[in-house]
Amino acid sequence: MKSTSIRLAYLLFLGACIFATTTLQAQTNPTLSIQGILKKSNGVAVDDGTYSLTFKLYTQETGGSIVWQETQAGVEVNSGIYNAVLGAVTPLTAAFDRLYYLGVTVGSSELTPRVLLTSAPYALSLIGVNNKFPSSGAITADSARVATNLVVGGNLPTTHSVVAVGGYLARGGAPGLNGANNNGYAFDGNSGDKDSGLFSTADGRVSLYANNAEVLAATPGAVTVAGSVNANGVGINNNGNLSYNGLNDWRLVDTDYFEGGSNEGWFVSAPTSGTGGAWSGGIASAAASINYGDFAGWVLKPATNDHVFKKQFAPPGSYTYVKVVFKFFAIGNWDFGDGASVGFGALATNSSGSGVRIAWDWHPQHHSATWNYDNNPFRTASDFDNVPANTSDQWTTGTMIARRTSPFWVYFGYSNDEGEDNEQFAVGAIEIWVK
Repeated sequence: MKSTSIRLAYLLFLGACIFATTTLQAQTNPTLSIQGILKKSNGVAVDDGTYSLTFKLYTQETGGSIVWQETQAGVEVNSGIYNAVLGAVTPLTAAFDRLYYLGVTVGSSELTPRVLLTSAPYALSLIGVNNKFPSSGAITADSARVATNLVVGGNLPTTHSVVAVGGYLARGGAPGLNGANNNGYAFDGNSGDKDSGLFSTADGRVSLYANNAEVLAATPGAVTVAGSVNANGVGINNNGNLSYNGLNDWRLVDTDYFEGGSNEGWFVSAPTSGTGGAWSGGIASAAASINYGDFAGWVLKPATNDHVFKKQFAPPGSYTYVKVVFKFFAIGNWDFGDGASVGFGALATNSSGSGVRIAWDWHPQHHSATWNYDNNPFRTASDFDNVPANTSDQWTTGTMIARRTSPFWVYFGYSNDEGEDNEQFAVGAIEIWVK
């Protein structure tokens, strides 16, 4: 090996470096072949022999940072020309995502000028102003096209064009006409216009779009459909109507179960003198509900029997028919079906009772001691006194169906010939259905 005491003043690095790497990204230890020329200051090639050369890659022609370096102790030089393989000693870890300058040191001083690494013709597309295809790290490209299959983190697919082992992340927002906003997951083909697909239009909201129109939106609390949903003969239209094979079914729109003592917005109409009685009475606060235990549950009971319960219902959406389902309780009944005690339900267009329609009534029956419920009565001990031992508490389920397309009032009342100290009534489990 030639002595490194050769005076650098007599050496001049003129070499043009030729870069011919063998698939930098594919190899475990990528390498880069270079060729250079060593001459004395008078232009004569240095003596033949072996030299110790240190190679460094810089980001700038002068100054700058060293991104990689190695020393090769026995580089053979013939007629001033040497060949070396960068990475033969120290792994070539430079990303090659930008231009590099090669500096060569003989002995202790680096020769000048540094030489810009040049590219093979087809390697020019690997690095540019925006496009970066480094040997390691992230790839940056303005756009990318895969001719056949793309796989991320898995094996080459055999049945799908794209396979990803992991999650997808797309930009949120509405698609825009013809996909102008470049958001979400849009579809192309079938004369598609790139604005039909899956999009996130707000935090916590995922939407399906068709031709730039939101047709379905899902949030943590609800799913909203712009049109109708149909599957195997079952359909839900945008008014909330449920149909089977084209025939609408009842849908439940409101319930009053009076849980926890709530009166659910029901009012009491007190009686007035003259014609109309309780129907035209003023509205007072409803009594608190009472829990009658197993099976019966919570009920609403007036303070006095000559009062009438009333409440307005305004179901959402469009409908033609309304149905009121409820439980009606006769408490302490002791008549023998003589018609003296009658529970009733009615419908009206307003709170004054004008135009009221009695839609349901019930004549509770007395039961003998064998059938009475006195051991587990619906009433409480404080409801009333002096109840005969063979009287009974009972309920029945009632239904009122009427044709109505707008808000309506529901009434409940009780008529008896024994007075409120002996017989009382209550209502519970009220459901409002429409179709």
